[in-house]
Amino acid sequence: MIRHLHPTDSPRILQFRASAGLGDTCTLVNALKGGPNRFPAAKYATIALSPRAWQNCWLESQNGKINGVLRAGPRSGKQAWEISELYLRNSKSSLILDLLEQIAVQAGGAGAYRIFIRIPIGSNASDFAQKAGFSTIYRETIYQTTSTHSPVTKLGISEDFLTLRPRYQADDGNLFRMHNVVTPMAIRIKTGQTSKDWAAGMERLGPKSSEWILDLPTGEIGALIQTSTTRTQHMFNVNWATNAGGQLGAIVAAALKETDDVSAVTAVPDYKPSLAHLLANIGFKKQATYEVMVKPLTQPTSETVSYTHLRAHETREERGL
Repeated sequence: MIRHLHPTDSPRILQFRASAGLGDTCTLVNALKGGPNRFPAAKYATIALSPRAWQNCWLESQNGKINGVLRAGPRSGKQAWEISELYLRNSKSSLILDLLEQIAVQAGGAGAYRIFIRIPIGSNASDFAQKAGFSTIYRETIYQTTSTHSPVTKLGISEDFLTLRPRYQADDGNLFRMHNVVTPMAIRIKTGQTSKDWAAGMERLGPKSSEWILDLPTGEIGALIQTSTTRTQHMFNVNWATNAGGQLGAIVAAALKETDDVSAVTAVPDYKPSLAHLLANIGFKKQATYEVMVKPLTQPTSETVSYTHLRAHETREERGL
């Protein structure tokens, strides 16, 4: 049966780790950090004991044995959910379909209009996701270099060539207009056709990330640069307007500025070949490719099992499974 993770599951979580394979999904940040890893038992044991964190975790168990664990929740707003982690006991891949169908019900019950998932290319999880109603939005490739300084030197552009300012909430309207111009229609249809829906599904590089805006002389936004830096890695993402395409090299240089000489990594969707070409020319190497998928959700009817309904009807016996 599929149910929420509970505090009494902590011992079973430790047992599950020994037989769990690599994760089948990941967020953008985790893709930039190397992709799915082995099941983090200590983290989930802590989540199980948290008063609220377990509410975003589900598991499949039979005869007191955990066979699968899934974690999901809102991306940047309640209208868009994302499956951040999915771990299965080896040889239990068929459970993916049940877990994905169940989490879609929970997301819809919580008010989401769509749910996203990111799957490594070559994983059979993609086939099960399609059966569960997910469709591909785009493929993205992770590009990485061992040095942030080397690409800037190859670009031959001063770090201060562009004047940037912090992103403000008031920029959302102009950013959405830029998104509509530079993003293929087939992708826009799947990722949100209103400013609010698009903002809810937008991905960020973590709670400590920085976001910078390039303004054009016309008053339009020329680019959005997202960065997040640790002691060993610099993550960045760039999106730019058509009118700013001639400044793409300077935009990438700006995304790499003011960092120590550490590894730099970014994700490039397949509909941005100019960025992929530029990165390859300045020393970035392909690391992995992912399939980003989405499922549209319908709002629950009285017959739909909602999030709160599921919680209310978990019995004491189920909590001890």
